[in-house]
This record gives sequence, C-alpha cells and structure tokens, in this order.
Amino acid sequence: MFELYLIILICPLLLICYLITNSLTSIYIQIKVIRNIKEIKRQLYLENDYILYISYLYMKRKKWLCCITMLEFYIDQIKINEIEMIGEFYNCIGLCYQAIEMYKIAKRYYLEACKRTPLQQHILKNLANIYNAVGDIKNANKIYQRIT
Repeated sequence: MFELYLIILICPLLLICYLITNSLTSIYIQIKVIRNIKEIKRQLYLENDYILYISYLYMKRKKWLCCITMLEFYIDQIKINEIEMIGEFYNCIGLCYQAIEMYKIAKRYYLEACKRTPLQQHILKNLANIYNAVGDIKNANKIYQRIT
C-alpha cells in the first residue's frame, strides 16, 4: 500500500520535472543567443538565423509589434542574393498579423513571401489558411492543389 502511494506521488512529480527541464533548456538557448548578440552589439548586422530565432521568441511571447518592427528593419538590410530569407521574414510577419486577426494584411505579406519563395510548402499552406479565414474558398482550393 505504501509503495502504491509513493508511485502515485512520484508520477506527477516526474511530469513537473520534465516541464521544468524543457523551460530551463529554452531559457538556456535564449541566454546563449543574447550573449552572442551582445558580442556583436556594435554592429547593426545580425546573422539571419539569430533574427529568425528572436522573431520566433517574440511570437511565442505574443509580442507581435516587436516582431514585426524588427523583421521590417532587417528586411531592408538583407543582401539581394538571400531571397529565401526575405521570404521567411515576410512569412513571419504574416504569421504575426494572422495571430492578431488582421487577415488582409497577413495575406499581403504571405503573397510577398510566395513571390520570393514560391516553392515553400509552409508559406503556401499559410496563404491557403488565410484565404479560408477570409472566405475566399476558390483561391484556397487553388493553393491546396498546388501543395499536393
């Protein structure tokens, strides 16, 4: 009977330990990125991977305006040969506008992302979802047919 009591007590504690470990890992990665950014703080140029990671952090924390302004700032600084990264930035901006239910603006950014990277499946899927949200089923079906 005592062993059963201990097992029932330990199972929720294991779940709590798992959740705390995941949170600590996320915090560790954030600190690592911030330290790397502090090393290059005098430069306005950041690696594109850092920019994307920070934008995903802003989206996770629901700081949409911070994410949008940061990405808009860095879109102008990306080299012309990095068109795929510009498409990813436009996709992230579209995700931010979609999260705050500004579907027309999100559609505009997804269309920009599709112009830059027309073969990216996740961007096409996001565009189709926006068409569904707006009620444009015809265009949504066209996009879904392009995906499959």
